[in-house]
Amino acid sequence: MQKIDALPGLFTDATTFGSNIIRYIFFIAVSALLLLAAVMRPALAEETAGVILALTGRVEVEHEGKALPAARMNKLFSGDIIATGDDGQVQIRFVDGTMLSLYRDTRFAVNDYHYDNGKNDRAQFSLVNGLMHTLTGKIDKRNYLLKTRLANLGVRGTEYSVQLGNTLNVSVDQGRVELVNAGGRILLGAGQSAIITDANAMPKPAIGGKIPLSMDGHGGHGGGPGGHVGAGLGDGRVGGAMAPPPPSGTQNFQRNPLPVGPQPPIAPPPPAGSQPPAGSQPPAGSQPPAGSQPPAGSQPPAAPPPPVGSQPPAGPPPPLP
Repeated sequence: MQKIDALPGLFTDATTFGSNIIRYIFFIAVSALLLLAAVMRPALAEETAGVILALTGRVEVEHEGKALPAARMNKLFSGDIIATGDDGQVQIRFVDGTMLSLYRDTRFAVNDYHYDNGKNDRAQFSLVNGLMHTLTGKIDKRNYLLKTRLANLGVRGTEYSVQLGNTLNVSVDQGRVELVNAGGRILLGAGQSAIITDANAMPKPAIGGKIPLSMDGHGGHGGGPGGHVGAGLGDGRVGGAMAPPPPSGTQNFQRNPLPVGPQPPIAPPPPAGSQPPAGSQPPAGSQPPAGSQPPAGSQPPAAPPPPVGSQPPAGPPPPLP
């Protein structure tokens, strides 16, 4: 009877043991998943968005709240902010091939970028102030967005420029750009420009053509609030890098010419009177042409001698003495 009485206790202990094993395995599995998520989260957050190809002057990159001087081949990530000083300029290439040039006194943010060959692509940027020019790459244009305080821009396979100061100026070189704000929307094609004066004002077509992409300024409309980068290096370089070239297709944009060095003085004209007076030379063709002398034998022939007997007869001889 005691053995029989002990059987229920044995089964009870076995059931408890099995439950504990299941709980332990479940705890281990959950802990492993949490650890894996913690390891993978930084990798996902640090997905490379682009790289700095070239720069000149003062350029900073703000990453995770810390601003550091930029350098050639620095990687950029979602959440980064690029700021140029009053002599700064930088060219960036994104993973999908998009090319971006930022000019002086410009502040630009990579809000959210992810490229996966057209699958769940995202390209969301912000221009706080300044001047930019870009040639979009392979990223899905339906998920491309540039935000500004006056309007948002969507693109359809495009090369365009944006200048943000007191107003927003946009010019399109290739493709189409759609501008949208509380006042309405406008679609710009290649060769067209628009201006927006207020977030509630309808975008209007602009007269004057493309935005000049000057090497030393904004064409009179740049700057504005937000730029905090100070003056750059005196020699206009960072790490010895030269000024970045503009993206392909920007050569037809108007630019301010580079300063020209001193030219050699022009030679003074010869003193008055040193040149022969006008008309002192015989005019062309005034000399007789060669062969204009009469040919040999063209002179009149000499008179023939008189015939014999035509001479007068000789007088009579004198008489003899």
